[in-house]
Amino acid sequence: MTSVTTDKLHDFQYRQVELLDGPCLSQRQETIELYLRKPSVEDALHEVRLTAGLPTNACGMPGWGPSLGQYFGAYAKLYRCTGDERLYHKCMCLFDGWAECADRCEKVLDLGTYPYEKMIGGLLDMYEYMDVSRARAYIWRLTEHAMAAFDRSIPRDGLQDERMKEQIEWYTLPENLFRAYQLFGDECYRSFANEWLYPYFYHKILQGDDRHIGPRHAYSHVNSLSSAARAYIVSGDEKYLRFLEKAYDIITSRHTYATGGYGPAEMLFGNRPGYMGDMLKTTWDFGHDAIGALYDNFCGNRVSRSDAWGSCEISCCAWAVFKLCGYLLRLTGDARYGAWAEQMLLNGLWGQLPITDKGQVMYYANYFIDGALKTVEDRRLTRDGANHVWQCCTGTFPQDVAEYANMIWYQDAEGIYISQPIASRLSATYEDAELTAEVLSRFPEDEFVLIHIRMGQPRKMKLRVRVPAWATNGNRVSVNGKPVAAACAPENWCEIQRVWSDDMVRVDLPYSLAFKPVDSQNPEIMALTFGPVTLACNEMTLLTGDSAHPEDWIKPVQDAFATFETLPGYAGRQRFITRRFSPYYQFPAMTWYYLYNRVQPDFR
Repeated sequence: MTSVTTDKLHDFQYRQVELLDGPCLSQRQETIELYLRKPSVEDALHEVRLTAGLPTNACGMPGWGPSLGQYFGAYAKLYRCTGDERLYHKCMCLFDGWAECADRCEKVLDLGTYPYEKMIGGLLDMYEYMDVSRARAYIWRLTEHAMAAFDRSIPRDGLQDERMKEQIEWYTLPENLFRAYQLFGDECYRSFANEWLYPYFYHKILQGDDRHIGPRHAYSHVNSLSSAARAYIVSGDEKYLRFLEKAYDIITSRHTYATGGYGPAEMLFGNRPGYMGDMLKTTWDFGHDAIGALYDNFCGNRVSRSDAWGSCEISCCAWAVFKLCGYLLRLTGDARYGAWAEQMLLNGLWGQLPITDKGQVMYYANYFIDGALKTVEDRRLTRDGANHVWQCCTGTFPQDVAEYANMIWYQDAEGIYISQPIASRLSATYEDAELTAEVLSRFPEDEFVLIHIRMGQPRKMKLRVRVPAWATNGNRVSVNGKPVAAACAPENWCEIQRVWSDDMVRVDLPYSLAFKPVDSQNPEIMALTFGPVTLACNEMTLLTGDSAHPEDWIKPVQDAFATFETLPGYAGRQRFITRRFSPYYQFPAMTWYYLYNRVQPDFR
């Protein structure tokens, strides 16, 4: 590959990692089986065949759907992870059908910024992970059309208004263009990528001026950080890495919920302090201040808060976070960059309902104070009558689950790393010795990470396990049942170095309860967490205990994981009332939950 920088850590490129029994494996296999059934090749290619003037007897896909490129990428990475030939076959059927249309009619190659970026990303995945060399020619043909058609005169402030001339999310273009340059060495890709960099955003973040960026589209702006990562990789310019690190800190500290979710109503960087908390409130909370129930969105329009909009566009938002955390872990080797991915995995994707055969998806995860439900019923209709099914989230979700196997294990010259404690098996080599490493614990039920290391021949190696920021309560390490001295500071790697043969490692990371305020302007609006798990209440309530010491008045329910109940007298006016909390990700469809609640100890 053509690059200037050298990664501190390396992932395993969707190979050598096998998921073991657990939620990740189950969710991935469920997704694979769905996407082998739906959408059919004929329906997925229906619109393309019409464009090319070819006959089609299919009905097509309802809704407005993702681009085929997202499917190409998902099938390619899932195939690489699993070796399931059915995925290869379906991907190639889709690709061959699309290529036939593109060869017949050049109009098929005329794509806007959004589908173009998704298409070349998927074709690059096919080229890199499925060895489909034919994809390279189509990447170039698509790029030729894009270079001729895209309007470079648009304002580059990222506001998604009419000035953008429907070239939405243009700032995500550089990532895959730089990637094409790395793979093929063609200077045209790098030159075109440089045209779509985003100095306005970089400057604001580097100055710490996120309050004056203005409301912007959430998912795509976090996704644009991956473009900056690739810019750093190919140029070596440190400003891009500084921007990434600063953006990560700003967004995770000021613009995310306790789940790791972000972007209420798909909007990031609200221009009113406290917008994160305000978006969770009901209209009753604003009293006679009508302006309080309104906000400026990422299109520059003044709109009202509605339950039809949610607090996180979950599949897409998770995909942007997984990519960002992967880049930062590889580029810096810093353990703290696994944190956001952990939040979105456990409290986001595991809490998501399965996509249906009709293409219905749980587009948003909602956290409103007055309660929310999980549903795949979208409640929106486009102006031309199209339902919101088979949309962008159905393109990113299978890519999310493909990423599970690629976000656990990392390596460098000194050994191996575990970023996410997902049940899995790594099969690799270290200094010419066969290495098998397994995570055998059940995340998040076990408050420890259990790792089995086997070497074909004894070798001295470092094993490093990420210690999360929430792990502040007596972390410790043992090898083969015996305690060992190893630093286990939060947001660092717990390092165990020894000569390995056939050894069992246990890293204990005890959980504790903690309340997390939504933002500094609404400090009384809080979510309760237990270690990595965000909890939700079963009924609407006003909590009246000391938020700094929830363990004093919120007690565990026996024989129920991460389930707690308030003592009588800590939930509102009546002293006999209690409230129960349990993991948000466990709540099923159409069951009310209350993830954020008010905590006011001086209520009486």
